[in-house]
Amino acid sequence: MTMNASTPTTGAPPARQGLSAAVLTALFLIVAGLLFYGIYIALPQNHEFGALLLIGVLSLVFAIGCYLLESASRDPAAQRSLAWAFLAMGFATLFLSVGLGPSYGVESSNNMLIGLIVLVIFLAVTIALISWRLRAVQATAHQEVARQSWQREAPVSAFSYSTANSPSTPTTTPPPSGGNGNPPSRSV
Repeated sequence: MTMNASTPTTGAPPARQGLSAAVLTALFLIVAGLLFYGIYIALPQNHEFGALLLIGVLSLVFAIGCYLLESASRDPAAQRSLAWAFLAMGFATLFLSVGLGPSYGVESSNNMLIGLIVLVIFLAVTIALISWRLRAVQATAHQEVARQSWQREAPVSAFSYSTANSPSTPTTTPPPSGGNGNPPSRSV
């Protein structure tokens, strides 16, 4: 029995946790959607390009926030999903806004190329960081498998003969060569 009634006594998460994660995810998505809609409506007609850029950048900020919130949860599936969704939405909005800017007459072709180059570099850095993080997660999972197998083994006693005389123990002195152990005498 635990002192805190909200702490589960078994290893399985309570049934309400899945529901509360879904409700919080839906609430966050509604707030984000209303914020994006408010940004788009608040700016005048001739500033829609700026509104789309702001929405794209804000989506990337939300993705970083959701990624950081993964550490605050026992089961970060909702935060991870939101982080991926906001990351995809942010890059899609930015690439489409910058790429289609000249066709709507809001930016020049030179500015479009510069913007696309900056976005491609930013995307490459993001992909590099994601792959680095995924490798670290896989290495940690591999270490956990090894740790679990090690913990299942019976502990070895330091007083057992096989442990004390294991072949991995280096010898510190060479074995004595025949004789009485005294150096040879010098006879002239």
